[in-house]
Amino acid sequence: MGLKDDIFEVLVGNIQPDNPGENFSFSDAAVDKVDVLAQGLTDAIVKWVQAQTFIITSLNATQVNVPVITPVGTGTAAKVTVKIDENSAAVDNPLSGAESMQSKVQLKRAIEV
Repeated sequence: MGLKDDIFEVLVGNIQPDNPGENFSFSDAAVDKVDVLAQGLTDAIVKWVQAQTFIITSLNATQVNVPVITPVGTGTAAKVTVKIDENSAAVDNPLSGAESMQSKVQLKRAIEV
């Protein structure tokens, strides 16, 4: 189920009577109204999340075969790991805290799950 379906189920559960009779059911018009409301709430939530800029608070990123220049010419470093932590400078990255605050993460496209 996706966000819209989850919202739809919550709304239906909220407006359904506490003790519905055996033959109780929502009219088609009522189901359509709840469906429209669920879609509207879904769109509003996605729009809000997409408008946010999130900050990376902790990150380890590893790259293999990094090009390097050595005294004897070009080569590759087998593996380079960069660490970022908002609370402190990482041992191998003294700019870690500052770089964390400059990072940005945004939702570009919502995927229905």
